[in-house]
Amino acid sequence: MTDSDAKTRDTLLTMIGRLSPSERFVRALSLSVYVRQLAWQGARLHAGSCSEAAVVDRFLTQLYGADVATSFRAASAHRSE
Repeated sequence: MTDSDAKTRDTLLTMIGRLSPSERFVRALSLSVYVRQLAWQGARLHAGSCSEAAVVDRFLTQLYGADVATSFRAASAHRSE
């Protein structure tokens, strides 16, 4: 299932195909930055009045999964000792 009809998808693929490899790379990086910003905003919104550590934990869990968040917590605790 897609969010676009076949004509729209084909148009988008044609437009992407006209970009140079470096232009496609820059676009992909920009989209990655945008997704991280949205995830951070969502984590802050969801955390409400929780601590900054809770926001970071939520962000890492949303973006990278529970294993990464757990590893980050463990590394952070080790550094603060």
